Amino acid sequence: MVLKLTNVVKHVLLSCTLAGLFTVSVFAQEINVLDQNGKGLENMVVYLLPKHSVSAEGVDNNKKAEVHQVDKQFSPYITVVQKGKDVVFVNEDDITHHIYSALGPKRFSFKLRTEQQQQIINFEQTGHVSMGCNVHDWMSGHLLVVDTPFYGITDKQGRVNFDHIADDEYQVVVWHPQLNMPNNQISETRQLVASQAQVVPINVVADFDDIPEQRSLDEFEFLEGY
Repeated sequence: MVLKLTNVVKHVLLSCTLAGLFTVSVFAQEINVLDQNGKGLENMVVYLLPKHSVSAEGVDNNKKAEVHQVDKQFSPYITVVQKGKDVVFVNEDDITHHIYSALGPKRFSFKLRTEQQQQIINFEQTGHVSMGCNVHDWMSGHLLVVDTPFYGITDKQGRVNFDHIADDEYQVVVWHPQLNMPNNQISETRQLVASQAQVVPINVVADFDDIPEQRSLDEFEFLEGY
């Protein structure tokens, strides 16, 4: 009986030791993106690049990225996805769209009819994909493909939370297609500790271009051939 108890104790100690080697956050690590006046910036992509190879245990690697066409607009305007994952394009309008990539690591062009409803594309390379519609030339949308499972988009207060972060030094990258910085991004190196709830402020001291208006100048629809 003593031997069995001793083995149980050893097993528990070993499990605790191994768990300590790969500590993953049970506390939310909050990144707070702020403008020059300390106001939160909404719809900013934030992603984390660890210095070392870290565990992504608990991160939902199967979450789907979807780009909808709603009321002749891309919704959302900005989408982020991990490299190697699928993006689903969904037409919710009762008209045809002809979606294309204006620039980026993957070129595509396809018609999305109302009866077809969706198209799935896999993105194998990182980078910024700028999208438009050949039928409705005012439509514009942006897709960022990142090489990390740690990514998100800020809420109205400029916040995004990461719940499954291992102890490490991270490059915190903040991106927006209208940000007037090289590659439309800024980055800072921060140490994130799994056993502590942290709020990490990132100040964006830069200007933004205006977001193009997502609406037609008139109601004329040219659909011949579609």
